[in-house]
Amino acid sequence: LHYLYVDRVSHPASAAEETAAAGARAAAFDRLHERYSPVVERACLRMRGFYLKAAQIMSMRDDFLPEPYLRWTKRLQNEAPVALAGPEARRCIVRELGLEASEPGDVGAVFEDFEDAPIGSASIGQVFRARLRSTGEAVAVKVQSPGVENLFRADIRTLKFFTAFALPWAVENMNAIEKMFQSEFDYNLERRNLEVIRESLQPKWGHRIHVPKPFGELCTRHVLCMELLQGEKLVDGVRRRFRTMAASEGRDPEAYEQEHLEALRTGRTKAQSARVARWRTSVWRLWRRLRWGERGEVLDLAEIMETLLAIHGEQVFQHGVFNADPHPGNILLLEDGHTLGLIDFGQVRDLPVDFRLRLAQLVVALARRDAAAVARLERECGMRTKHQREDVRYRICSFWLDRDTEDVMQGLNLHDFMAWGEREDPVLEYPEDLYLVCRCSFMIRSLALAFGVRLSTAPYWRPYAEALLRAHGGE
Repeated sequence: LHYLYVDRVSHPASAAEETAAAGARAAAFDRLHERYSPVVERACLRMRGFYLKAAQIMSMRDDFLPEPYLRWTKRLQNEAPVALAGPEARRCIVRELGLEASEPGDVGAVFEDFEDAPIGSASIGQVFRARLRSTGEAVAVKVQSPGVENLFRADIRTLKFFTAFALPWAVENMNAIEKMFQSEFDYNLERRNLEVIRESLQPKWGHRIHVPKPFGELCTRHVLCMELLQGEKLVDGVRRRFRTMAASEGRDPEAYEQEHLEALRTGRTKAQSARVARWRTSVWRLWRRLRWGERGEVLDLAEIMETLLAIHGEQVFQHGVFNADPHPGNILLLEDGHTLGLIDFGQVRDLPVDFRLRLAQLVVALARRDAAAVARLERECGMRTKHQREDVRYRICSFWLDRDTEDVMQGLNLHDFMAWGEREDPVLEYPEDLYLVCRCSFMIRSLALAFGVRLSTAPYWRPYAEALLRAHGGE
């Protein structure tokens, strides 16, 4: 209500055309953000469940949330609060695996060592480090928090009810999210997903990525045991390198990192194309080598993001099975400093061939910037809107599936752009498969943008799309 009062009464947008009025309106909202951000954070941490997941997703783009909200939502990407303590996790493992325990929580029959402090915390469970008694291998054991599935389902029912009144255009998105989470609570399905994705990606991409091996005999609906990947979250690896570079230049590490991120968020530093970013990285490496004698500390973030896009394009079109949740916390930088570890495959989607063929045509049309073909092919993929306006659908589809360049956004921020699209041509039906593919593209591009790299999906996915069309007799 306070936000509505500022927006509609005290500082309406219609009166903010002059610079002074616009500044006063922005200052009024900044005060609201600082006042209510801690309130929302406390509520989110208290309610957990779907609200934690939503906070993680919304924090992926720096232009979606105000800075006071970004401060804590970004932390939740890899620092979700612990909801399952070690002893309780041990009891869950004993119960799920049917172990004969000499005392409650004794997992010694399968693990010679089990650390009670979690090494990872997610919205529905915790991950613990252990060592197999049979082989001595280091493993990661993912244990689902008891009762979390019922909590999530209640949250989503509540949000669907609210969305139907406040954001009717997002109802189909909520339906897709609800279906998507139905599989995430079954770790047996995630084990199957790990096996499928690992088998399809490792032969070609094993020099760049690693998917952990699951141990099927130690997996149940609520427990997942897999190979432990030695490394750190990609975001943490980037931040650590920021600190190292700052120290070598005699600068405060925190201020150095904050200066870079703030410049990107406010637009003082423009996001670069992948080609420009890779060239600048090469020059920067050479400069640091000559100036300070350093080697290997500058990550080629553009190359990493291009690899992620290419991998998911191959999954979508060639394999027909892809991870719909390439969340920043699910991407590791392994100890060798260049291999990516891909984890958390609870939201893997199988795509039928007929849909993949229509999607392939749509991606090729986006790469060609053919507005009429994009609008038509999006309809053939199942998208239905009230007016079927070509100009609106071209920009909206381009945003979700390909790019967010100026010709698409035309000066609008993310919230205003979504509101414009719904106002001009309301969505009536958003097919689940199309939504999840768009979400995948959007998440990877958002992660790249957070590192100052602006990507367009269609050029990276076009070769896989055209190969699929050729294999089925298409152009």
